[in-house]
Amino acid sequence: MSTASKTERKFAAIMFTDIVGFTELSSIDEESALKLLDKKRDLIVPLISKYKGALIKEMGDGTLSQYNELKNAIECAHTFQSKTDSDLQVRAGIHSGEVIFKNEDVFGDVVNIANRLESIAKPRSVLVSKETIDNLENKEGLEFVPLGLQSLKGVGRLIEVYALKSKNLYTPKANEYEKNKIETHSDNEVPSIGIIPFRNKGAKEDVFYAYGISADLITDCSGAGLIRVATLASIEKLKNYDELKTEDLASKLMVRYIAEGTLWKMGDMFQLSIELYDTKKAKVVWSDMWQEEWDNLPTIKGNLSDGLLKALDTKPISQKNVETTSPEAYEFYLKAKHKYFKRETTDDTEMARELLYKAMELDGSLIIAKTLLALTYKDIGEYDKAMEIYSEALTQAESLDDKRGIGISLNGIAVIHYNKGDYDQSLEYLDRSRKINEELGDKHGISTSLNERGIVYWNKSEYEKALASLKRSLEISEELGNKHGTASSLNNIGCVHWDQDNLDKALIYFQRSLEVSEELGNKLGIGNGLNNIGIIYKDKGDLNKALDYYTQTLKIREEIGDKRGLGDSYNNLGTVFKDMGVYDKALEHFERSLKFREEIGDKSGEGRILYNIGSLYFVQNDLQNSCNYLEKSLKIRKEIDQDELELETIILLYINYKSVGKDYDVKHLHKLIEDSEDLGSEFNFRLYEFLENKNYLEKAYHQVQKNVGNMEELLKEEYVNYPVPKMIIEEYKRIFH
Repeated sequence: MSTASKTERKFAAIMFTDIVGFTELSSIDEESALKLLDKKRDLIVPLISKYKGALIKEMGDGTLSQYNELKNAIECAHTFQSKTDSDLQVRAGIHSGEVIFKNEDVFGDVVNIANRLESIAKPRSVLVSKETIDNLENKEGLEFVPLGLQSLKGVGRLIEVYALKSKNLYTPKANEYEKNKIETHSDNEVPSIGIIPFRNKGAKEDVFYAYGISADLITDCSGAGLIRVATLASIEKLKNYDELKTEDLASKLMVRYIAEGTLWKMGDMFQLSIELYDTKKAKVVWSDMWQEEWDNLPTIKGNLSDGLLKALDTKPISQKNVETTSPEAYEFYLKAKHKYFKRETTDDTEMARELLYKAMELDGSLIIAKTLLALTYKDIGEYDKAMEIYSEALTQAESLDDKRGIGISLNGIAVIHYNKGDYDQSLEYLDRSRKINEELGDKHGISTSLNERGIVYWNKSEYEKALASLKRSLEISEELGNKHGTASSLNNIGCVHWDQDNLDKALIYFQRSLEVSEELGNKLGIGNGLNNIGIIYKDKGDLNKALDYYTQTLKIREEIGDKRGLGDSYNNLGTVFKDMGVYDKALEHFERSLKFREEIGDKSGEGRILYNIGSLYFVQNDLQNSCNYLEKSLKIRKEIDQDELELETIILLYINYKSVGKDYDVKHLHKLIEDSEDLGSEFNFRLYEFLENKNYLEKAYHQVQKNVGNMEELLKEEYVNYPVPKMIIEEYKRIFH
């Protein structure tokens, strides 16, 4: 990117001065204040020139000047203060280091620290940083008094401060400057923090900078070990979070610390500030500010996370892969991240991808861009494409020894293998991901890997292993105070018990998960909890209760705009109405579910809904429509290799084909039946009708009786009068009695 003027970096000393009480005097006696200002200017301007300095700018009663020689800056300040009197009370602060010179102005951390030293100086004193004193080649004639380590506003580290000692100056004593240590969490407390998306103070179109850097900062801090960080999703679910008081934010997010900041892009310069507020101490415990050129954009996040984690006594994360990338590539990545996570349509997803491809063209080693690109494909079920990109990211991350990138890539590959039914492969990659997280000390990552590992074992029907992994994940989440992780693990443990037909146990865990989500105000978690409780009641035969919970779920998901969840809810409601024999409402809800599946590009869900519609037409004896929908479902399921669901569809299709006189492969059908574990009472009844085999009728009947045995007395009569159970019972009595 071209610049409007020359930018130069060089070593210099910076001196700030201002008049004590000038603002107050101006409000009382403006004329006297202006005379005092002229008196100061008449003194200091010639002195700056005499000591080979340069007056950069005047800011009201303040002056900012720079010096190539450190001693010249100190001697200028000394001479100036020696010439002041009781009328003209002035403070001075000096710091040195690498300074950015641009447009006849100066920027950088050095400038900020010099300004803050001046602000804490006593009248007629000169404060100097230890770094400046250490850099002095000639200290002859100079004497300094140590004032200890000081926490300066807007500076992310403690500064060792000294006062220039002279009979002509006021020399403060050390006890006048109370050592201000950063007070953080106790040794036995897991620090908890909410990092609020930075406020964009620049142009509206630059909002992606603030959003993207904040999102990355949350991710980095989450992976820093024993620390709990509120998710970006949980923050964004708070209505008008940017208008809430800090204490209210902390309360709603259930954290102790709140980090807030602003980002302002001015031409080719960035100004970024951040404050860490401790609600327990009711004060800001750390703050920092940077002024950086656009070329240094990739370093900003690293500076932020390092400073923030140090303030919380937590080990910083390595950012080498990001810090070495080009600013153009990183900017495209930030734009893409903002576009994708704020997406409303598929066009937004495509735009995000285009931006990510541009980022990767500029810097093919930007791992975070590749893993985000893979995620955009994984989320819509394009697993082969996602796998290809994750694999490339993994290879590059390994070559760069980017452990964070390795862990993310391994986890992404594991999830794809899981979604494709390759459970053993999924476990292999999850174990590798967990080991990386252990090396990093990332307990969040370990907990996540264990949670996903438990889900895989659940799907493999290896229930003991599933429960062992999930309970360990739960322990870590509780240790971290990570209630989001706690809710997730509780929910998944409930799923394992549900799959084992331990409905009462499952209900307990689902209810506990729901309670935690309600405590958090996490509507996504609340919706999932209500939905799963609805499933339990459906399995118990209490369709009215199931309908109630599914309806509550639907309302929550409508509120938060959870399209994937809405697809599930309409499908679940459709199944209840189907079981009740209310076929028109069942079809209405299935069609709404299908619309959402198509809208988000969820091929797997689309295949399932098409099957449900096909089976609904089947029970109504509309065989042609049944065939049409089942064939569409089968086509999709073959495309995405959903073997189990494909099996169900083919069986029902064959039953249809026989009824309408189409050809079918009887041997293939029997093979499919042999390979299936439990087809359910309705399926077995249809097989009985199709194959004219009484064994299937017996299976169907015993399944109905098992359901009845698990029900409360009040439900039994209601259940056996639903269309399918009633049909099975009546046919069984007709055949066997």
